[in-house]
Amino acid sequence: MARKGGGGGGGGSFESWLRWPAWGLAVLAFASAFTRLEAGLLGALKGVLCLFAAVGAGLAIGQGRRVPFFLYALMILLLNPIKPFHFAPEIWRLVLAGAAIWLIADHLPRRS
Repeated sequence: MARKGGGGGGGGSFESWLRWPAWGLAVLAFASAFTRLEAGLLGALKGVLCLFAAVGAGLAIGQGRRVPFFLYALMILLLNPIKPFHFAPEIWRLVLAGAAIWLIADHLPRRS
């Protein structure tokens, strides 16, 4: 039986498996935009989001999707735990809310 759309995006693909963790992270990131988190928990959330963005960037560039790659690269730049940026809490809330919205949007089912 032939696959629809060709190119290897079946129901058990790695990208489709990442949908639920992406949505879970997005809910946590969006919720953290409205609550005050402990510094350690906020740092861990930023680190996990950065790691997830690196995976998303790799998938996006492998599929030839340039705009998603650059958005994931921006997330990596802003959320990196190695050389962190120091923004006001209000700016971090906007960054986390934006990252949450992007994660949900990028992991919605695509039309072929």
